[in-house]
Amino acid sequence: MPLANMVMPEKPVMFCMSATPLDDQERLDEAGFRSHLRRLAEAGIGVYLGSAGTGEGSALEPDELQALYRIGVSELKGKVPVYANPREAHTAKQMHTIAKIAMEAGVDVVQLYQSQALHGNQVDPRELEGYYRYLLSRIDYPVALSIHSASGYLAPVELTAKLCNEYKQIVAVNLHGPTTPYFVQLRDRVRPEVRLYGGSATLLTWLPLGANGCQAAEPNYAPKLCQSIVDYYMAGDMKKCGEAYALMIRMMQALAVPGQAPGPSRTVKTVLKALGLPGGPAKSPFKVLDDAAVERIRQNLKVVKVPELMHLPAMQRP
Repeated sequence: MPLANMVMPEKPVMFCMSATPLDDQERLDEAGFRSHLRRLAEAGIGVYLGSAGTGEGSALEPDELQALYRIGVSELKGKVPVYANPREAHTAKQMHTIAKIAMEAGVDVVQLYQSQALHGNQVDPRELEGYYRYLLSRIDYPVALSIHSASGYLAPVELTAKLCNEYKQIVAVNLHGPTTPYFVQLRDRVRPEVRLYGGSATLLTWLPLGANGCQAAEPNYAPKLCQSIVDYYMAGDMKKCGEAYALMIRMMQALAVPGQAPGPSRTVKTVLKALGLPGGPAKSPFKVLDDAAVERIRQNLKVVKVPELMHLPAMQRP
């Protein structure tokens, strides 16, 4: 895709790290996936497909990723931003192989994770620079860089800024783990057209500092609520913006299950089951939580009263 044809959204975007609905055989549930994507698009939410965590991208085979991207592009292209989030890779060649699948499907932007630190290896900044330069010299396509603590380390702000300023195909940087000073330094150093995103926890801290939105799991459950935070912010209604943001936080607290091991795919699929929304099982070896946990989530959400969830069949149970 020529960069000249790439239209970046003008207002902040709430991106969903989309779940990947599966059937009872752990195959892609195309009908459920399309329904899920339409719900996100109707709310105006941007979408990242095949995320390593919430989207179970680390467990999907190349042909499954190909189908995932193809369906996402057919449902979302031209309606909301549709980006790909290929899983972490240890080598640049591995990342390039997966990124090509997304580019061939026609996503708007493909995200590139940092090289993954595996088996006790530490990634030196010089090695990381070589990793990114290998990819960026071979990818003539709009790219987002991910600076994520899940990789085991964070790229130095100086390196991130240098890459953004040298490679014009970098249109965004996603920050999960960097502090607010890191964000401010990066905003000060990169080309103004490079868009910076954080997570839902930093959204209202970073928007006034020049952020362009966030990546989050929460829109999988309540996309209209999540989008309203950005809409109220853009309208200058800080009271309603804060109320919507607080409701989103209460919703996430209601979804917590004490003693649950960390695992975004397990969490997302359990909540979707509780809400009666397309999701299905998690890819093995992960499992959706038991019926007691599902029912607890339902009851907790009824107390929180997120308006767009109250009409769902699962939430109407006595």
